[in-house]
Amino acid sequence: MNKITDSTKNIVELIIRMSVLMLLLFYCFEILAPFIMPVLWAIIIAVSVFPIHVALKKKLGGRAKLSASLITLAILSFIFIPVGFFISSISDTIIEFKNQAESGTIQLDKPNPIIETWPIIGKPLFSFLQNASGNLSTIFQKHQAEILDVAKTVMIGIVGSGLTFFQVVFSIIISGVLLSTKGTIETCQKIFNRIADKRGDEFLLLTASTIRSVVKGVLGVAVIQALLAGVGFFLASVPHAGVWGLVALVLSIIQVGPGLVIIPVIIYLFTTGNSVFAGLWTAYFVMVMFSDNILKPLLLGKGAQVPMLVIFIGVLGGFFLSGFIGLFTGAIILSIGYKLFLVWMHDQQEEEKI
Repeated sequence: MNKITDSTKNIVELIIRMSVLMLLLFYCFEILAPFIMPVLWAIIIAVSVFPIHVALKKKLGGRAKLSASLITLAILSFIFIPVGFFISSISDTIIEFKNQAESGTIQLDKPNPIIETWPIIGKPLFSFLQNASGNLSTIFQKHQAEILDVAKTVMIGIVGSGLTFFQVVFSIIISGVLLSTKGTIETCQKIFNRIADKRGDEFLLLTASTIRSVVKGVLGVAVIQALLAGVGFFLASVPHAGVWGLVALVLSIIQVGPGLVIIPVIIYLFTTGNSVFAGLWTAYFVMVMFSDNILKPLLLGKGAQVPMLVIFIGVLGGFFLSGFIGLFTGAIILSIGYKLFLVWMHDQQEEEKI
């Protein structure tokens, strides 16, 4: 009877301890939840620029803090400059639109008569653009409520983008702290060794190489495409080229591609400019749209320890599952799963030989 009582008492005490522990872990998670995403991004940024940090640290005589500070400032400058251009461009657009709306002078440029010669869509498109260019003020007054609703939605999106921007800045600063802090690599090694035992170092290297491959193959390609598109928009005198360049960057990052911006720009060039001028720029922009087909195979799998196809599927699947951060988490998790599958297959083959 005493043994049963002691056993029941031990079970009850174990349940109470486990409950307290789970409650403690839950509240710790709730407290840290707002910082999880910035810290996760900080780790991704730190891993991506770590080879640059090592090389710069050697040139600076081993001064890790100075190297981390310079890299952090360089990344922040790279972020602030395009954002500044974007804010300036969109502010000018909003002010110009507001002034035209108040004065009743909202109008579009007259369409190029060459549009009327296009097959199938030429005449209806020319007629629509011509009517819109002359009656835009009337259309605005008629649909003022709907336009204001769209404007409010756009403003909410801009405010949300501003909050995201500050989160990115916070992550960049944290990444600088990680780079300059001694023992960061050792801590990561201990965590991976606790999780994966003897294969901890292997999976740590796999995670780092996958992050760098995604940064080069997804973000790198997106930046190159957006830069080429933005330069083209600017040289072709497309209005608000900075805004469209930033939109092209976002579309490239989320794997949609800059075509959704470039195609309307091509149409705009044909409707407002010389057909030869528009044709030359069309050839350039088409090259920009399809440049990722050459760049991704070169950059996405370079330096990775798993096939490019595994990383690419992980990038797409992760993005569809959990958004932008999924570009990295999806590729990392699928790469680790692929490695574990190979280990399991190897063990199976060894057992069959025995």
